[in-house]
Amino acid sequence: MEKKLATLERKLRLLLNEHQNLQLEVNRLKEENGEMKNLLKAKDDQVEGYKNKVHINKLANSVTADEGESAEMKQKLSEYIKKIDLCIAHLSE
Repeated sequence: MEKKLATLERKLRLLLNEHQNLQLEVNRLKEENGEMKNLLKAKDDQVEGYKNKVHINKLANSVTADEGESAEMKQKLSEYIKKIDLCIAHLSE
């Protein structure tokens, strides 16, 4: 009877130890998951920024104005794109 009890206690200690290790692993994976979600959100935001830049470039190329206005508008759009790039760079940090 004592031998069975000792065996049962040993198995219980092993199970408790395994449970503790699994809890630590779960906590680590939850933390990693949160970090991955944040990274994914940042990348999604970056993709949206690039989509906006493409859209602005398409608009700039489709504008049909005389040469002087077209050049001026393209210059202003280029300035806006540079500012957007700076904002994206700051958000990425």
